[in-house]
Parts: sequence; C-alpha cells; structure tokens
Amino acid sequence: MDGMDTLKKVMEEEFVPVIMVSSLSREGSARSFDTLKNGAVDFLGKDSLHPKRGVELLKKELLYRIICASKVKAKKQVDDQSDYNSGIANEPRQKRVISCEECGTRNVIEPDTENDSSELICNQCGDRLEAIVISKYRRVSSIGVIGAGRGGSVNLLTIVPRLPKEASTTLIVVMHEATDYIESFSRYLNSVSNIKVMRLQEGMNIEGGNCYIASYQDNFSMVSHSTNFTIRKSEPVTGYGALDLMFDSISSIMKNRMFALVLSGNQLDGDKGIQQVRKNQGYSAVLNAASCLCKELGENILKKSAIDRIVDEHNCIQLLNTYHDSNGLQQ
Repeated sequence: MDGMDTLKKVMEEEFVPVIMVSSLSREGSARSFDTLKNGAVDFLGKDSLHPKRGVELLKKELLYRIICASKVKAKKQVDDQSDYNSGIANEPRQKRVISCEECGTRNVIEPDTENDSSELICNQCGDRLEAIVISKYRRVSSIGVIGAGRGGSVNLLTIVPRLPKEASTTLIVVMHEATDYIESFSRYLNSVSNIKVMRLQEGMNIEGGNCYIASYQDNFSMVSHSTNFTIRKSEPVTGYGALDLMFDSISSIMKNRMFALVLSGNQLDGDKGIQQVRKNQGYSAVLNAASCLCKELGENILKKSAIDRIVDEHNCIQLLNTYHDSNGLQQ
C-alpha cells in the first residue's frame, strides 16, 4: 500500500488523528488536499524538513503539530452525502428539450444521453443539436462569512462538498493562508463540491449560492450598489485584521441576513468584527474545539465576544442550508 491507501485503512479502523508526511507532495498541492479530504488532520511536505532550517526550529514545528493533532477528535469519513442532505445528491436528473435550429423539431434528451460523448442528433432531420447552457443569475439572499486558518482546510473539505447544488446562502471564506495556497485550494474545493467555488478577486460582483475564498493578505471588504454587491480592496486598519474587516463591512450591509462562522485557526482575528455582526443583528457561531486542529482563533473570539452558538461540523452544514434572508436562522 502507498501512503494514501494506508491513511484510508487507518481511518476505516482506528479513527485516530493522522499527520501525513510526504516526499512526493508539497503543502498546498492537490495531493496534500486529497490527504486532508481522506481523513488526515494535517499535512507536512518533507521538503519543509530541510536541515538548513535548523534542528531546533524543526523540533518546535513538529511538536506543535503533534500536540495540536492529539487534541482533535478524529471522525469517520462519510462518503454518502445523503447522510447530510436527505438524498439531495441522489435526486434523478431531469429530461431536457432542445429545439433543432434546422427544422424546429423539439427533441427530448434523456439525462444519460447527455453524458454520452457522441453528438446529439435531431430525430427529424438528422442535424446536429446545439445544447447551450445559460447560467441563470441568482440573487444574494444571505451571506455567510467564514474565518479559517491552520486546520481550516480540513473543516472546509468536510463541510462545503456536502452542500447541495441549490444552496441558497452565499459563502465568503477568509483564510489565513498565502495567496498561492488560496489559488490551488479554491480550484481543488471547486472540483469536489456541488456548489461553485472560486478565488475572490477585487471588483468581483457576488452571486447567490456560490462560495468565494480570499486570503488574509487581500484585505477585502464588500460595498453595495443598488442590488449589486462588489468586492473592493481596502487600506489596512490598525488593530483590525482581514477577517474583522470582512465581518464588519458585510454585516453593515446585510444586517440580519448575514452570519459569521469561525473554524480552526491559530491567528487572533475576527473578534472586533464579530461584535459588529452582533450589533447589526447577524448570527455568530464558532466550531467546537474538538473539531479544530488549532483552537486559538475560536478561543480568542469566545473570550472577547458573546456568540450565538458553538457548533460541530454537522451543525455547520445545517446552518449553511437553513439561513435565509428575511427570517434569519430557521430553528
């Protein structure tokens, strides 16, 4: 067995926290994300263990990671989305009707036919059918802003792929990771999720039901123009982190149609912004410590601000599925 096969076997039988160490992959690669998705709580590329960094520094880093991992409550990996979405992922695909441009005949296309690599042909005249898919714009009804740092990738890989395609809440994630990491993680998360996941960019207009991921280095905020919500780069504010800024700017616009969720992380950010969320009648939640590789982000917020709820990952999925615009949180 290779390392991935071993990881899967361990997670089937033992449910212990695992740190994957690889000489073939680096942190932030698709392979490293595969290990996290398959149950590992942390990943370390052997290239980061180069002796030139100094033995004492390596000791400190490894011990920190091991101590963090030892406090994570390992969980069985769930492959069946129906456990979370009541069978939404298994709903049968609907038939489509495509009109032939040549003769106007309406052709009924079976779902299995669309997956076939062969061309779609008109039943009447034999001309090739053009199946043009136009994405319908979805308005923003509510926004969930998620803060995450070290270990947050594992939480997101557990939560986001289990959201149904027609999820109503828009997600904006602020991760305490470098820009190149965010680029590769956004692409990977999009490839394993039902909803659309993309890297957040300056000037981007937010659409309903999508998930956008930003780096703390971006220092983004959101502004409103009529019914459009646009992302803008902001100047750093002393004492305010990137997560504070996002919490504050979005809650001032969305009010009770916004909620804040804090996952694993070791930075001290978000406590001032979450206070603004509460002032603006938004909802706030912190992931329980047992599900976090690093507890500092959540613990700092719990010390400095009251929150509405401490949740586990299953509760997070329910929260993202049930938070609606005019009614706030549906209990």
